Amino acid sequence: MEEEYTQPREIETDLAEITSRLGEPDAMHRTNPRSVAWRFVLGVLIVLAAATLHYLMWSGVIAWPKGAKMWVILLAAMFVGPGVGLYLIAFAVRGLKMWVLVYPTGLFVWHRGRVLAFPWDEIAVVQVAGLPEKAVLNRPAGPDRLPEAVWYDLAKSGRRVFGTTISLTRQDVEQVGLPSTLGEFNDLGRRIQQETYRRLFPQKWAEFCNGQTLEFGPLSCSARGITLKKDTLPWAEVDALERVGDKLEIKRVGKKKAWAKCELSGFVNLHVLMGIAAAARGTAV
Repeated sequence: MEEEYTQPREIETDLAEITSRLGEPDAMHRTNPRSVAWRFVLGVLIVLAAATLHYLMWSGVIAWPKGAKMWVILLAAMFVGPGVGLYLIAFAVRGLKMWVLVYPTGLFVWHRGRVLAFPWDEIAVVQVAGLPEKAVLNRPAGPDRLPEAVWYDLAKSGRRVFGTTISLTRQDVEQVGLPSTLGEFNDLGRRIQQETYRRLFPQKWAEFCNGQTLEFGPLSCSARGITLKKDTLPWAEVDALERVGDKLEIKRVGKKKAWAKCELSGFVNLHVLMGIAAAARGTAV
């Protein structure tokens, strides 16, 4: 898993070489053409619709609105719409010609002639952008009552118009983004979260128990509790960490209003954070 190929090559050649060295993979995920096609077409239609609206308005075919509410709608259609369309086109094209081979030791990612190896032991950061609205958090406990694996169910990623992307960062800072245009994306996402959790959680939990502070983006955790900026909430007062929309809310015992709200997109190793919080809250109780 340590070798990296940087020269553009054909997929058949690289797959044959990889499988001859490591054997058949546990799973293979490749770009789903239908997932790419409908996003690409939708993006083009939105851009064309916005361009048509610009022409109709500036040519005087349609009169400019008078009400403030109609102005807001018009400006959104004329200027936000093209951005949305271009994003969908970029997201669809970005995932073209990608293959991901899953092995017990890690991943091989083939993308447009370049192959990157991501051993499980060398993945330092996992980030999930565009977590589906109803993604279920799975957190089964082991014999020691600590979470043995934590992962978000990404089954609904395929239905999400703007898609979901899992970004992986190796210890040497090499990165790769895996979009939900890949086939069986839910299975790939679950495997990535489970394998990285089993390696990162023991390390982070040991640091936590030794009094170190763990950073997860906007939040940090220590034996004292959860810290946001200069405020710290002791673990004995932490009721729950819940995902609400695009935010993670930290609830305080006996309080309906969230103690803190943070954008999900800013978190690194969110699944590890949820495991640490569950273990720390159990210890505090």
